[in-house]
Amino acid sequence: MRLSFKKRIATYNLIAIAVLTAIAFVVIYGVVYYTSYKHLDEDIITEKNEVFANLDWDDDQIIMNKMPEWEEAEHSQIEVNPTFIQIVDLKGNTIFKSINLQGSHFLFNPKNKSTVFYNATINNQKIRQGQFPVFNNNHKIIGQLTIAVSQQESYNVLHNLLIVLILTYCAILSILYFIMSFVASKAIAPIHQLIDSASQIDYTNINSRLPLPENQDEIHQLATTINQLLNRLENSFYQQKQFTSDASHEMQTPLAAIKGIIEVLLRKPRTAEQYEVKMQEVLHQTNRLSQLHNQLLQLARLESSVLIANKEPVILYTAIGKSIKNNESLITKNSIHIHNNLQQEAIVSADILLLEMILDNLISNAIKYNKTDGNIYISWNSSDQILCVEDDGIGIESDKLPLLFNRFYRVDDSRNSQIPGNGIGLSIVKRLCEVQNIALTVNSVKDQGTSFCLQFIS
Repeated sequence: MRLSFKKRIATYNLIAIAVLTAIAFVVIYGVVYYTSYKHLDEDIITEKNEVFANLDWDDDQIIMNKMPEWEEAEHSQIEVNPTFIQIVDLKGNTIFKSINLQGSHFLFNPKNKSTVFYNATINNQKIRQGQFPVFNNNHKIIGQLTIAVSQQESYNVLHNLLIVLILTYCAILSILYFIMSFVASKAIAPIHQLIDSASQIDYTNINSRLPLPENQDEIHQLATTINQLLNRLENSFYQQKQFTSDASHEMQTPLAAIKGIIEVLLRKPRTAEQYEVKMQEVLHQTNRLSQLHNQLLQLARLESSVLIANKEPVILYTAIGKSIKNNESLITKNSIHIHNNLQQEAIVSADILLLEMILDNLISNAIKYNKTDGNIYISWNSSDQILCVEDDGIGIESDKLPLLFNRFYRVDDSRNSQIPGNGIGLSIVKRLCEVQNIALTVNSVKDQGTSFCLQFIS
């Protein structure tokens, strides 16, 4: 059975307190236990001193003096504060024993050479027993003295104390559990409020945010983090909506053009030359749609999957040459002059396929937004590992540079522009650079040109 968060808090706190309380109660019981038996042992030692004061010996013979003193009540009674005494020689013969021992006999160790205390039972009575060796004048052991006192009173005290501690322990834990459950409920109340507020947020009111608690605590941090997540989700949701809208708009333009051309063709018969001209326009718009479709698919794959760049040494001169060749027809059409200052020994670490896609897009962009008979400069800084593709075309205002890598953003700000493209290429370039840990920067001056630079970071 899984416990709720509130019950887990209460349980964990209760366990901690239970352990500490148990330790405290064990210490209390141990102190009382030690004190009780210490007093019993002290009583036995006091009695031992009195007995030794009345002992005498003749060589190896123990002699007991003042016998009437050992007929006092404490030495004769059995049930009320009795004191038991037994003296034996090394052969185990009883020299003296108190009246209350009657036919009983203490167990003892005849070889014992030091004081020993232990618990025992005699006549069904719990006793505390001490054994002391008896020495003559030559420090020779000639017998053993055993003294015992009843520990029934101490036993009762310890027994009652144990019951009280156990009952108190159970009562404390029971009360504390309800107290802690109540405190835990109060503590997690803000979390329940956050849950209630969060459960009311969906796509229809994604701009709503969770209320922040007054206290600057972990719950405040949680609410702040969730709000930040909602900000990102709202932004992503808006971008997706914008993406769908822009994609639809981009597709609508060539589709409308194709539809218009076909409607014109169907109005009346035309010559073969007229049909060919119109079909060329249809083909152009179809190619535009095909390019848009391919780039949308490419961008979707890049953003929805985890790309792994397989880096290897790449000769930049060869990669640039391939990209220039791929754009050769467009270069010729626009009379663009390519100034390639790359050295053939320039080598970088990159994924060759991904790098070629980046270079294709940058060179294509430099051609499209250049002027007729314009220039493209390709340079390499070997010390900083920076490759730049620069044109002297239409440029872009500095305030619009941050928008340059947004999907469907067009510098000309017109979807009906004669400049081919759909504003997706640079978005792809940015994503491919991120995958390869390539730093991408752009600088531009209106009507003077634009420069894209790639810094290869190892």
